[in-house]
Amino acid sequence: MHMENKRAFTIKTKPRIAIVSLTSCEGCQFALLDLGKKFFDLINQVEMLDFRLIEDEEDLGLKLDLVLVEGNPVTKENVKLLKIVRKRSKILAALGNCAAMGGVPEIKNYKGIENTVKHVYKYVQGINNPEIKEIDNFVKVDFVFPGCPITGEEFLKYMPELLAGRIPQIPDTPVCVECKAAGNRCLLLDKKPCFGPMILGGCQAVCPSARMGCQGCRGLRPKGNVQAMQQALKTMITDEEFENTTEIYGLRDDIEARKK
Repeated sequence: MHMENKRAFTIKTKPRIAIVSLTSCEGCQFALLDLGKKFFDLINQVEMLDFRLIEDEEDLGLKLDLVLVEGNPVTKENVKLLKIVRKRSKILAALGNCAAMGGVPEIKNYKGIENTVKHVYKYVQGINNPEIKEIDNFVKVDFVFPGCPITGEEFLKYMPELLAGRIPQIPDTPVCVECKAAGNRCLLLDKKPCFGPMILGGCQAVCPSARMGCQGCRGLRPKGNVQAMQQALKTMITDEEFENTTEIYGLRDDIEARKK
């Protein structure tokens, strides 16, 4: 008897992703382009629906497996776009410090938004001057690529999990681990302020390796001890200098929340 083998074939489609830029310098997107061939090899594995830094595609409103959001939701249009891509996406990841922590633009919140705009513009009437807020004030964020800018190799490390529909876990290790591995002498031993012990590692200690103290652009470690860090720095900087440094990348908000 002749038996016909019947097989059910399924067509595997590529994950649909988008890289969306709000109000930003687009530095984190350039960090991706700096990866060169590694980045484009990754792009070949997905269906890229939006990445305006490369090509201005027509938005067809399709469902997304993953959306990466860079920048601050400053304008009404930014907020509207953010909410739309959240509804369309299975996973939303913040791409960089501005999206995750407010970034450098958030400095004006601490200095007073009215004072800041007057410092920049001679005539302020009619200028839109909103408070800077992180994207998680508007939508649910599933994952954060930290840093200013993000670390390209870290992006490549965690993207496969996100594309598979899983949320990665960044290890709770300080910047100090990578700094020591690089053979650097500790800046704190030389009485130079550095936030490395309380800040989440993963950046390959790029700033301390250049003998510049870590200023916390990657955010606090889950177990980072803020009080101990501030106490250790008292012989190097004043409390005002400590606070001013925490304002550079929006770290101050997280520190104040941790102290409560």
